[in-house]
Amino acid sequence: MARVYPQQPQIFCKKKRPPFLPVVPEEIIFESILTRLPVKSLFRFRCVCKSWCSSISDPRFVQNHLTLVKSHDGLEHWRVIFQYPWRVLKSCSLSNIFHELKGCSVDLDYPMRKARLNVEIVGSCNGLVCLCFRHQENLLIMWNPSIKEWKVIASCATGSPPKSAYGFGYSQSFDDYKLVQLAIGKTGKPRTNVYSLRADSWKSIEEFPSEIASEPSSGKVVGGALNWGVDVRPNNSWMIVSYDLAEERFETLSQPDCISQETKQTLKVMGGCLCILCVRFRVCVDIWMMKEYGVKESWTKLVSVKYPWNLTPSQLSKSLCFMKCNGILMFLGNYLAIFDMDGKTYKYPVIYGVMDCEEADIYIESLVSPNAHNATGSETLTVNEQEIEVSSRMASE
Repeated sequence: MARVYPQQPQIFCKKKRPPFLPVVPEEIIFESILTRLPVKSLFRFRCVCKSWCSSISDPRFVQNHLTLVKSHDGLEHWRVIFQYPWRVLKSCSLSNIFHELKGCSVDLDYPMRKARLNVEIVGSCNGLVCLCFRHQENLLIMWNPSIKEWKVIASCATGSPPKSAYGFGYSQSFDDYKLVQLAIGKTGKPRTNVYSLRADSWKSIEEFPSEIASEPSSGKVVGGALNWGVDVRPNNSWMIVSYDLAEERFETLSQPDCISQETKQTLKVMGGCLCILCVRFRVCVDIWMMKEYGVKESWTKLVSVKYPWNLTPSQLSKSLCFMKCNGILMFLGNYLAIFDMDGKTYKYPVIYGVMDCEEADIYIESLVSPNAHNATGSETLTVNEQEIEVSSRMASE
């Protein structure tokens, strides 16, 4: 006979609930958390829901994010953009260059790439990069490579002369991005036209203060003003001419006593200050910094950089120059180099894909849209006898 065992009484225990997680207010999420994230993450987060997409695209959020990333001491949000002679643009992280001393450059799918036009970098400001296509009647485009949005700038009513110099900057007083064109003729002072992104229109302004002997490089923005280093007639003397983006007027800046016929001067921006590179070919380059914008007495010789080998003038023509933590990033021929101002030594980052680069510039990753003040749309451009439809946004989200 089988034994019958008494059944054990079943004990029912209530499962412990996980600790209650407080709900984080959306104000804290957007103002204190998301504003500190990189653009790549925020670009993906716009797909979470319609309200997130709207909040991340809001001008206030965009400005708060830009302010935080610009105040950050690190280089995670900064990139170098390289221009090549075969209609190619590439970019690389500044953090990889400075901290890891190695990395790879990546191809950029820039506007009008399929049209196979020669492209030129005019300048960058707050994440927007201005491109010029010289062989297409100086077609100009404002482009944010981080969010893949861009805008074709309407042609100037006065036309585009064969030679034009440009400057691209931001007027904080009017919250407006402006592009200045110096239309250089065979004789006389350059005709000056200014494009306003907010108004989406051009206007002609006062004449340039001097006759230019040769076409200058793109203007450098410092202190709310664009600055050009120009050779002026009749004696080809070098001078600095600035254009105040808010006051809309030209003036001539004082320069240090280092300027002479024995050196070639190049205007740069380093550490947020206007700098002059006095190049002594095959020997060294003296770097002078204007520590207080517009004050002649603030010109200070920062450092004298001796070249590690003999360099020809053509090998010193590239414009990249960036300073961080007492290190100066520059091109020496086809090589990137970081000059240590303390130890007076060089480091050579190994960045694949930067050989044969023509020009380079620095831009910050931001959410600033070139279409913030204008409706997006499309237009048809005639390029190489072919009609190409150009939309204001490069890729779908």
